[in-house]
Amino acid sequence: MTAAMGKPSSTSLRERRREQTRSDLADAGLEIISAEGVDAVTIDRLAMQAGMSRGTVYAHFEGGRDEVLQEAYRAVSREVVSTAQRLTDSATTWRERVMAYARAMVALTEDHHRGYFYNVAGPALFGSRVERGEGSSASLAAIRKELVIAQERGEVDKGADADAISVLLIGCLREGGVEIAREAMKPANFLSAFQRLLDGLAPKGPS
Repeated sequence: MTAAMGKPSSTSLRERRREQTRSDLADAGLEIISAEGVDAVTIDRLAMQAGMSRGTVYAHFEGGRDEVLQEAYRAVSREVVSTAQRLTDSATTWRERVMAYARAMVALTEDHHRGYFYNVAGPALFGSRVERGEGSSASLAAIRKELVIAQERGEVDKGADADAISVLLIGCLREGGVEIAREAMKPANFLSAFQRLLDGLAPKGPS
């Protein structure tokens, strides 16, 4: 193999190592958050938790603590979607598959500090920098797909706007997560209310 041929492989390996280090630091941040809350996350604590130096933290996250927390936030978002997707594996109806996203949100809030970080502290810290990321986008797409398929099968009112309703349901998931994280709503009440919303999408019977 020539040097030219070998270079892409070497570059790819460096990139994989860089991404692994970033992931390890984000995980370290989440470990601190789960144990003590987001306010406990500092560069020194991150370095100690990950077994790295302060210089290594800044080498991979030039923006420091805020950038690490944003990466941690994205990791939690992916975690919620992954949990929902696992729950859909055993679901047999469109309602159960959409409910999986509500149940995933509840599962996240069982870790109070992590749930609070994802639903309350993170958005407050980042403000407009928290975009509809891969997690919310994936959830939105999955819920919309379930609604469209259910409409084609006659299980959801054909007059329902799948695009608009999926956006509203994502909003309900987010607000429900906020209320649970603030301990202003019980998870069981959230799940029951969300189920009622889905039940209301059934085709209308003859008047």
